[in-house]
Amino acid sequence: MQTTPKILIAGGSVRAAAASAQRGGWQVIAYDQYGDLDLQESSIWQSLPAETENWSLDPTHVEHVQGWTYTGPFENWPADAVKFFEQADKCSIPLLGVTPQLLKRIRDPRFLQETFASIGGNPLAVILPGHFATSASRQATKVDPYQIQEWIRKPLHSGGGFNVRDVSQANITEESFHHSLDELEYLQENVHGVPQSCIFMASSSCVERIGWTEGLIGTPWGKYGYRGSVGPITVPPAIDELACSLANAIVKATGLSGILGIDGIRCDESWRPIEINPRYTASCEILEGTVGHPASLMDLHLRAWQSELMPPCFRDASATSGKKTAGGDHLQRPNFGCKQVVYAGEAFHAPDLRTLWLNSHALRSNQPAIPQAKLLPVIADIPIPGSLISSGYPVCTLFGWGSSIADARRQCAEHWSQLTTHFPELKLA
Repeated sequence: MQTTPKILIAGGSVRAAAASAQRGGWQVIAYDQYGDLDLQESSIWQSLPAETENWSLDPTHVEHVQGWTYTGPFENWPADAVKFFEQADKCSIPLLGVTPQLLKRIRDPRFLQETFASIGGNPLAVILPGHFATSASRQATKVDPYQIQEWIRKPLHSGGGFNVRDVSQANITEESFHHSLDELEYLQENVHGVPQSCIFMASSSCVERIGWTEGLIGTPWGKYGYRGSVGPITVPPAIDELACSLANAIVKATGLSGILGIDGIRCDESWRPIEINPRYTASCEILEGTVGHPASLMDLHLRAWQSELMPPCFRDASATSGKKTAGGDHLQRPNFGCKQVVYAGEAFHAPDLRTLWLNSHALRSNQPAIPQAKLLPVIADIPIPGSLISSGYPVCTLFGWGSSIADARRQCAEHWSQLTTHFPELKLA
């Protein structure tokens, strides 16, 4: 009798990646920092402390595990990533993902911009601590910082737009420009536009574009903070081709497999990349929940790393993954989705947020008549009732689905309204 494959997933919040793996037929052991109610009910969960040097993998989790992988923001915890990798290696648990050493290279802002320049793109200027400003297209040439109209200051190890802030030209002097950068931050040329991201699936034989989404930004801790995603969206063919060329160049240079997410900024008719995420990203579940996309990107990701030889057409693999999903008929999924992260405006102890949707027939009637209810969540990342949520921290994630992006966003807004009406004591942001 065939046993269910088991995977260990580590990260800050792994709920979405765990749900994706489960749709692909995997049993999940989840190591994360939140331990949300819906994650604990569906997975074997263990708390992942902020620092890993004082703990080790639970021996009961090691048996029959086929591998481990990670989700965000694990790439921004380099020391922890190495420690986790070493502990898993001692237990003979293979990493189904990019190694910490390769991850460091991929996450170097210069690598992205230099790769983009190599395919004829218009790279963003970046300055790392102790370096002069350079353009990726002219690596040996210093860039006059005063030629760049605006800069933003970004942590080298931070995700979701956390602690990203504008830098005023008035504050840029020769001395401050070269000496005031913290060793763990850098400057990036600022461009104004709409955040748009593309998800790819890579193997040694091919790189296939899965789909595009648009980011929603603005949180209690900054205007660049990640608020959610809508999609899928359509971009001009020239931009799509440019992003595909970039993905192929990244894969050729690194040999990575599985999910590859590239975040960028759409400015008029151009698109300029800002970050690489070689793992399951926050926008993946919007694509998974909508028609025409694989129902389990995590299944494809894990299989790509297991075999390093994917079929020439990922549609065949995604169809297999879809058969493992309740209902299984991709054509019955909605066309568009929206997810929005709800943040706490002030600290409070969480009520049982499930009661609203468990008892609300009206909300269920608003959703399309689709058998795969698990593909169409209304709420996720549900906090444990009674747990303390600090001001500015995420509370939960709300979803909307529809025949257009406007419909999906409208339904998501309705769910927000019903949440605040049902729990008026909560101060949400």
